[in-house]
Amino acid sequence: MDALQIARRAQEASKVTAAAATERKDHAVRAMAGRLASNKERILAANERDISEARKKNLRDSLVDRLRLTAGKIEARMRALEKIAALPDPVGRCFRGKSLPNGLRVSRTRVPLGVILMIYEARPHVTVNSGALCLKSGNAAILRGGSEVRRCNELLGGLWRQSLEQAGLPGDSIQVISGSHQQVRDLLSQDGLIDLVIPRGGEGLVRAVSKDSKIPVIKHYSGVCHVYLDVIADIEKGIEIALDSKCLMPEVCNAMETLLVSTGLSGRLQAVVEAFERCGVRVKGCERTRSVVGRVEPASEADWRTEYLDNIVSVKMVNDVREAAEHINLYGSHHTDSIVTEDRENAREFTRRVDSAVVLVNASTMFCDGESLGMGAEIGISTDKIHARGPMGLEELTSYKLVIHGSGHVMGEPPAFRPASETV
Repeated sequence: MDALQIARRAQEASKVTAAAATERKDHAVRAMAGRLASNKERILAANERDISEARKKNLRDSLVDRLRLTAGKIEARMRALEKIAALPDPVGRCFRGKSLPNGLRVSRTRVPLGVILMIYEARPHVTVNSGALCLKSGNAAILRGGSEVRRCNELLGGLWRQSLEQAGLPGDSIQVISGSHQQVRDLLSQDGLIDLVIPRGGEGLVRAVSKDSKIPVIKHYSGVCHVYLDVIADIEKGIEIALDSKCLMPEVCNAMETLLVSTGLSGRLQAVVEAFERCGVRVKGCERTRSVVGRVEPASEADWRTEYLDNIVSVKMVNDVREAAEHINLYGSHHTDSIVTEDRENAREFTRRVDSAVVLVNASTMFCDGESLGMGAEIGISTDKIHARGPMGLEELTSYKLVIHGSGHVMGEPPAFRPASETV
C-alpha cells in the first residue's frame, strides 16, 4: 500500500476505535498478551534473524543490544499489556466541571487524538507497547519501526491484527509497516488524515522527522540528564542513585550523562569516582574535579552537551543548588534531572529552578519511565511544553472537548416577530 492508502485505512479505523467500548479494547490488548505467549518461539527466532543481519551490517554493539528480545523481555511485555488493560479508560471521562452563574454547566470530556504515526528505531517492544496504548486511548496507530527489526515487527504486526479482529475491531486499527524512507516522507505529508507524529530514536531521526512533517510532532531530541549531589546529601545514598542512573541502562535516554557535585563534598569526590570506576565507567571531569582526583580525564565544553549512551560520565563541581540548576538549564536537554539532598529547602529550590520535563528528589533518573510511574508503559517521552510533557501514557494520547449543558439558554434578545407580509 502507498502512504495515502495506509493513512485512509487508519482514519477509517479510528472512527471505530474512538467509539469502541472499553471491554472490546481490553479484549484486544489481552488477546495480544496471549499471542505473545503462544508465539514466543517464533518471535525469538525472527528477532535472532534480525540481530544476525544487524551484525553483518556491523551495527554497533549498543544498538544490537537494543534490538534484542529475550524470553524474559517478552514476558515483561505480556505483563505490561495486562497492566494497560487494567488501567481506567480515559476516553469519555469528564473533568473540571463547573456551573456558571447563568445556569450553564460546563465540563471537559476526554477524546482520542485520532490517528497517531509512530516512527522509531530498534526496540521491537515499542511495537507492543505503542499499539496497546494507542488502542486503549481510542486511537488508530501506524507503527513504522526501523529496518533493523523488520522481521520481528512484521510478525508482531500480524499478531496485533489477529488480536484486533478477535475483539471485533478493525485490523487496520494498528498497522505495522516497514516501508521505504520515501513512504515515511509521504506519510508525514498526510496532515488531513494523520493527527500526531511521535518519533522515538536518536537525535538525527527526531530532527529529520520534525523537519519533514506537516503534522504536529511530539518529541525529545536528546537525553542529557543530570544528578546533582548537594552539600547536604547522604553521600552513600547519592552514590547509589548516581550509579543506578548511569549504569543500569546506559543506552537509554534517561540515563545520567553528567554528575554535578557540590564543592562542599570535595572530600568525598574520590569515593564517588572510585565507585564509577569499579562499575567500568570512564570518568571525565572539570578542572576543579581533576584538582581533587588527578587521574580523571579532562572534560571539554562539548562534553557537557553530550549524550553518551555509553559507560562514560562527566563530573562537574558546582558551588550550590543555584549553580547546579543554571548548568542544567544551559547544557541539558530539559529531559530528566535529579537532586540528592537531605535539605528540604534545597530540594524545593532545585525543583523550582530546573526547567525539565521530569525533576526528581532523592531518586534515580531511571524512574522517568511510564511503567514505573503507573502508566503500564509509555509511548515516548516529551520535552515539549505544549499538550504533553514527560513520559506519555493513556491520558497524554487524548485531548478534550468542552461539553456545555443549558436549559434553553440564548446569548441575546430574540429578533422581534414580524408577519410574513411585512418581510415581502
